[in-house]
Amino acid sequence: MSRTEKSTVLLIDDELVNIKILSDLLKEDYEVIFANSGEEGLRRAAESSPDIILLDIMMPDMDGYAVCAKLQESPRTAGIPVVYVTALGSTAQEVKGLNSGAIDYITKPINGEIVKARIRNHLKLRRALQAASEADAAEDERREKMTERQREIFRWVREGKTNWEIAKIIGCSEENVKYHMKNILRIMGSYNRTQAVASHVRKKLASD
Repeated sequence: MSRTEKSTVLLIDDELVNIKILSDLLKEDYEVIFANSGEEGLRRAAESSPDIILLDIMMPDMDGYAVCAKLQESPRTAGIPVVYVTALGSTAQEVKGLNSGAIDYITKPINGEIVKARIRNHLKLRRALQAASEADAAEDERREKMTERQREIFRWVREGKTNWEIAKIIGCSEENVKYHMKNILRIMGSYNRTQAVASHVRKKLASD
């Protein structure tokens, strides 16, 4: 997404007055779309792939909890952050909402500045996670380009072994290890072995 492209917010609420309040609050900073039922909300989420969903709980036919569950079941919508915006204000209801898969829970009447700040923070985190995921996918693709010997050497590099030590372990010359390391760094797009290992460690920590 470019800096000039607005993030998309999907509002799901059966009360049009609530949709108007949120839409008026957010329309200057975001592309706002809406649905006034759970079923319509699921369709719009699948079609539009919004960046975040603001979801009411108390709706006829399909309540917010059911909508959130359906969103989590679909690979197309499971990664979209959901924030409940509801008049249900008890601690038990908030816990239930968060346990259902939502990332946040805002009670009505809303404070506009708080709503905007939370949306901004959630979208910032989502962009960071997406960037990390794309970087991990790129690293996987680069490692697939390594030969078996290069993968073996890189494994020992991650263990902190020097070129001399690796040469002794795998039974080749130190010059041969250096040759492979040059190609490994080129494939990994790294300037040095420390950077290459750091990239691998970051990915491992993110997956744990």
